[in-house]
Amino acid sequence: MVKTIRFLSAAAVALGLGLSGAQAQKGDFDPANMRCLDFVNGQGDGATNKGRADLARIWIMGYMAGNYTGREKLEWTDDSDAEDKAIKSILSKCRENPEVTLLTVSEFVSSDRRRDLPNTLSNDFNPQTYMCGDYADGRQGAAADVLKADLADVWAFAFVQGFVNTEDPDLMIPVENKPAITGAIASNCAKNREFSFLNLTAAVAPMVSPQ
Repeated sequence: MVKTIRFLSAAAVALGLGLSGAQAQKGDFDPANMRCLDFVNGQGDGATNKGRADLARIWIMGYMAGNYTGREKLEWTDDSDAEDKAIKSILSKCRENPEVTLLTVSEFVSSDRRRDLPNTLSNDFNPQTYMCGDYADGRQGAAADVLKADLADVWAFAFVQGFVNTEDPDLMIPVENKPAITGAIASNCAKNREFSFLNLTAAVAPMVSPQ
């Protein structure tokens, strides 16, 4: 049974954020509403929903990173095939359960077996070398930098979801809470520019809890 986090009280208190006005941004990727069938059908260059499937790949890698961090099992690798191996494990389970959500399958696969994660994703995002200063500047920068920061937000939101699922596999963070979480990361990144995006996100994740 899925339980939904409606409020993120610990994050609000610790980081000084008000959440009452948080709204989902138009076009936000929501894994809780993406069926496995949609993700499977989004593979391939000619797929009609390839854009969402590509966002799902970033989300999955962020989710796994957060889940493994919460279980103190996160390890990185330079293996260029690591991302594809992880995604194939999701696709395999999704083909067996086409109507299940991507969030549910990601939690099952992450908890079933630990996998080394790639240092750099296929979109050139590396949360260990992408610094808070890069992220803070990118949010106000050129179009390419804004896009990279937006994709970092997708990864970070997934990281937090994966982290909280180590405490309770049934908890689901609604996408309307994403602005509060990414806002907390952005606010703290601006004050700690020398931190890696990975370390800052990992510091925020334990502060997220149901009210």
